[in-house]
Amino acid sequence: MATPPSETPVNRRAVLAGGAASVPLALGLTGAPAHADPTRPRPAVVEPGRRRQVIRGFGGMTHARWIGELTPSQCDTAFDNGPDDLGFTILRIPVPEDTADWSADLATAQAAAAKGALVFASPWNPPADLVEPFVRDEVPQGSQYEAENATLVNAHIATDNPGYQGEGYVRFDGAGASVQFDGVVIGSAGTKNLAFRYSAPSGDVHADVHVAGVAVAEGVLFPRTDAGTWAWKSVQAQMTPGQWPVTVVATGEGGPDLDYLMAAAYTPPGEARRLRHDAYGAYADHLNGFVHHMRDNGVELYGISVQNEPDYAHEWTWWTTDEMNRFLAEFAGRIDCRIIAPESFQYVKRVSDPILEDPEALANLDILGAHLYGTSVEDFPYPLFEENGADKELWMTEVYYPNSSSSANLWPEALRVAEHVHHAMVDAEFQAYVWWYIRRFYGPLLEDGAISKRGCMLAHFSKFVRPGHHRVEAPKEPQTGILTSAYAGDDGTLVIVAVNTTTESASQSFAVKGRAVRKARQWLTDATRNLAEQPAVWGRGNAFTASLPPESVTTFVVPA
Repeated sequence: MATPPSETPVNRRAVLAGGAASVPLALGLTGAPAHADPTRPRPAVVEPGRRRQVIRGFGGMTHARWIGELTPSQCDTAFDNGPDDLGFTILRIPVPEDTADWSADLATAQAAAAKGALVFASPWNPPADLVEPFVRDEVPQGSQYEAENATLVNAHIATDNPGYQGEGYVRFDGAGASVQFDGVVIGSAGTKNLAFRYSAPSGDVHADVHVAGVAVAEGVLFPRTDAGTWAWKSVQAQMTPGQWPVTVVATGEGGPDLDYLMAAAYTPPGEARRLRHDAYGAYADHLNGFVHHMRDNGVELYGISVQNEPDYAHEWTWWTTDEMNRFLAEFAGRIDCRIIAPESFQYVKRVSDPILEDPEALANLDILGAHLYGTSVEDFPYPLFEENGADKELWMTEVYYPNSSSSANLWPEALRVAEHVHHAMVDAEFQAYVWWYIRRFYGPLLEDGAISKRGCMLAHFSKFVRPGHHRVEAPKEPQTGILTSAYAGDDGTLVIVAVNTTTESASQSFAVKGRAVRKARQWLTDATRNLAEQPAVWGRGNAFTASLPPESVTTFVVPA
């Protein structure tokens, strides 16, 4: 098991050159004084004996055919765990559809595996001779925005007609009424499909659709439906990356009843593709061939996915839930590797629920993989997985956050990465957190190989929370704006990651149940410091107290 960085790190890269200024410290107490200050935050009690999920690690993706390989030096920075390294322990690579490209990412995979990293692979497409075009007639996919959470003008939330999702739907009260879906996330430039789930029991109605105040479709017809029957109306718009308001404005006496909006890239009719239904066996052989190719070249894949984002496949291969379940139940068993599925782009539960509810499909699943693009923290928990996935692993297999448009060094925006990892570990209870491209201007490594601020946020977890550690019980927000999570190694080492999201310093005490605390080493990132080791915090009894600078992340390591 890897150990934390040495007591006196020698920083080689300017991005990790942390200042040596000490952080104000306070001694920990084993309990509250006789006359405790009622306004003083109570200690966050960490319970190493109450284990949650086992951690497989943290890492990222490389895709040589799209952005080039990592250099040997960049590989070292990503997967070593010295003072100036990220300490990543997971590498994701693609499964090329053409066997001639199977070695494109081999050198990086070999280097990562030699350093002890887990390597897994995801396909975007089957071989070209195994796919066919088709016309999609299923429910539109994309990021979902509920109408009842929108900004309403001369409109109201209703619940009298059945069949809606969420807490209700929105009914227009007259001409000029509007429903504005705020913060619609667009990740890349291009033609987007804005699909509205609607009902129109009173007859045909019309409405205009605006993006950021500009009309993109006027007089859109929403044909009549029966009461309680919901249909789809889609419009297309050219959009650029960002968060945009999408507004529906009634043009007659009323508009359609709106349930929610789905926003996604646009796939023209007839351009969608899928795996031929008579080619499932050949596709399983293709995946198995890649597993053996990597094995024959010294890389034992930890897992292989059936499909990258089968529910957002505007530029790759679509799968329905029925198709995915059939492949898992009837063909995945012939693949000599752990199976990962479904890798929904947004952790959409209706994509993974059918697997968890089908014993034959579930029997051949080893890792439930998910992406977190636009997923709200409220949707991170997964009760059905808790119920049916007892012997399965739960991985977050791809994300960039909060965007792919800003520099990874932009602060305090980069602090949001640490918040995201915290929620992924605590609220979703993922066992792995895998970033998109390891090297990118918005990623953990910049194009020149230097570690970015976003990279530091990931490293506060990856360098110290090592494979085999367990997350253990601890308050996830012991005081407003302070996020904490704790992890224990089998050797007795305890790791606590504290994220101060506020603009003020905060004093936070930690009490470790069932053991004494002699000291806690600490590493800090804030506006001016990057993974800078600070003077150790000395404990008293079973507790210690530290000051958390504003907008900062601190990782504490309590030795056994």
